[in-house]
Amino acid sequence: MKNNEQINRRRFLKNSLIAAGGVFIAPLIESCSDDPTDIDSAPDNLKNGGFESGVASFDPSATGIIIWTRYSVETDAEITWEISKENSFSEILRRGQVKADVANDFTLAIDVQNIASNTKYYYRFYNAKTKEASVVGETLTLPAKTDNVNEVKMAVVSCSNFPAGLFNVYGAIAKSEADVVVHLGDYIYEYAPGQYGTNPYTNELGRAHKPAKEIVNLADYRERYRQYRSDKNLQLLHQKKPFICVWDDHELADNAYRSGAENHQPEEGSFDTRKMAAFQAYSEYIP
Repeated sequence: MKNNEQINRRRFLKNSLIAAGGVFIAPLIESCSDDPTDIDSAPDNLKNGGFESGVASFDPSATGIIIWTRYSVETDAEITWEISKENSFSEILRRGQVKADVANDFTLAIDVQNIASNTKYYYRFYNAKTKEASVVGETLTLPAKTDNVNEVKMAVVSCSNFPAGLFNVYGAIAKSEADVVVHLGDYIYEYAPGQYGTNPYTNELGRAHKPAKEIVNLADYRERYRQYRSDKNLQLLHQKKPFICVWDDHELADNAYRSGAENHQPEEGSFDTRKMAAFQAYSEYIP
């Protein structure tokens, strides 16, 4: 994939959000230099904690990758991120700091640019003061035109409704030889507990949607994403494979169109307000 094609894809998605009407887009912190900066090295005795939604990577290209996490302690904090070619982090390719705060629901996204193509990388996040650290994520960049590569293996997924069953397929892909995951949308569903996708058999799984209502505002959408990211199979897949994503309708509401949706009723308030909330949460959790 050419770098300019990747930029055009990102520009298309961003412009689509802007065209939706003044939508807030969570910021991406860009990192273009191989200099790890003057930030101190990771402290000894880092312990897993503080990042209950795991880690994820998105939008791989031949020259870059987006890495993501959420600081689940939900207090303002300076979070350090690192990326390396070794899972021991004995040599740091890139390091930086970013502030987690309430404005983006404590989500963090770093656009790591100008790195080698067709290469596996490891990354992590930590709070140096508290020594809380995320799990170590694995990701890769796509081949460049000059790389000698015969194939790229893609796993294609869509339509994942949390109450309707276990996410075992996500776990299987995490352990597969797939290089990248293409998610075609309906990453979440907006319904209330007991609605579409549930029946007496699935109810026994204890996976009722949270919050316990149809999601319509920003706090609702954020909580729904956090619920989905709590699933261990989905967490493992995000930890092991980069994702290429696009939305469908349920990231907003069933059968959505420009000015409304089949699953949006007048008593649920302004559709434009709901749309902006849904897209903001999407940009925070799927940068």
